[in-house]
Amino acid sequence: MKTTTEIIAREGWKPLVIGVIVLLLSWLFSSGFLGWLAFIFIVGVLYCYYNPERIPEDIAENLILSPIDGKIESIEKTDNGIYLEIDKPLYFCGLLRMPFEGSMKQKEKINGVLNASPIIGQRTLLEFFHTQGMKVEMFIYPKAYRNNLHLYFGESKFKVTQRIGFFLKGKARIGIPLNTELKVSVGDRVFAGSSALGYVY
Repeated sequence: MKTTTEIIAREGWKPLVIGVIVLLLSWLFSSGFLGWLAFIFIVGVLYCYYNPERIPEDIAENLILSPIDGKIESIEKTDNGIYLEIDKPLYFCGLLRMPFEGSMKQKEKINGVLNASPIIGQRTLLEFFHTQGMKVEMFIYPKAYRNNLHLYFGESKFKVTQRIGFFLKGKARIGIPLNTELKVSVGDRVFAGSSALGYVY
């Protein structure tokens, strides 16, 4: 599936059509209450599936941009790298974007228990490879319902900030190199394709 540039992400087209149909039916049968519910649902879909353009804070070659919208819950430094735990609520933009120019692959997909802990829960591991050899990994843990993660593998090489998928709700754990100078802290809100996570030296 190739990335899209429509105002509303393709994943939102189906619920949007359903909402419009219900709104028309409520108008046809003069159901004001149902019409208001349909209208609120449509507004919610437009908000959740909005597909904005993003401009990165910097264009440095050693910069790692956030691949996801969310709020940083924790930062952990280990022998294998620096790991950022990011919460992605339903009402944040769901577009996933390349953190730098390079390639991406899905290394792992586990159909575990929905809404369970990271150990036994459903998860997907993505790996990003910079054209200069740098690697970043992102574990994605969907919440609420299955199949709220969609990936675009239409190309072998992606530009920085290019749309690579859609993730509606859940958590992400991003692993970046140890020699990264962080530009974020716990509690910060980050924007995919715009917010700088750090510079690798």
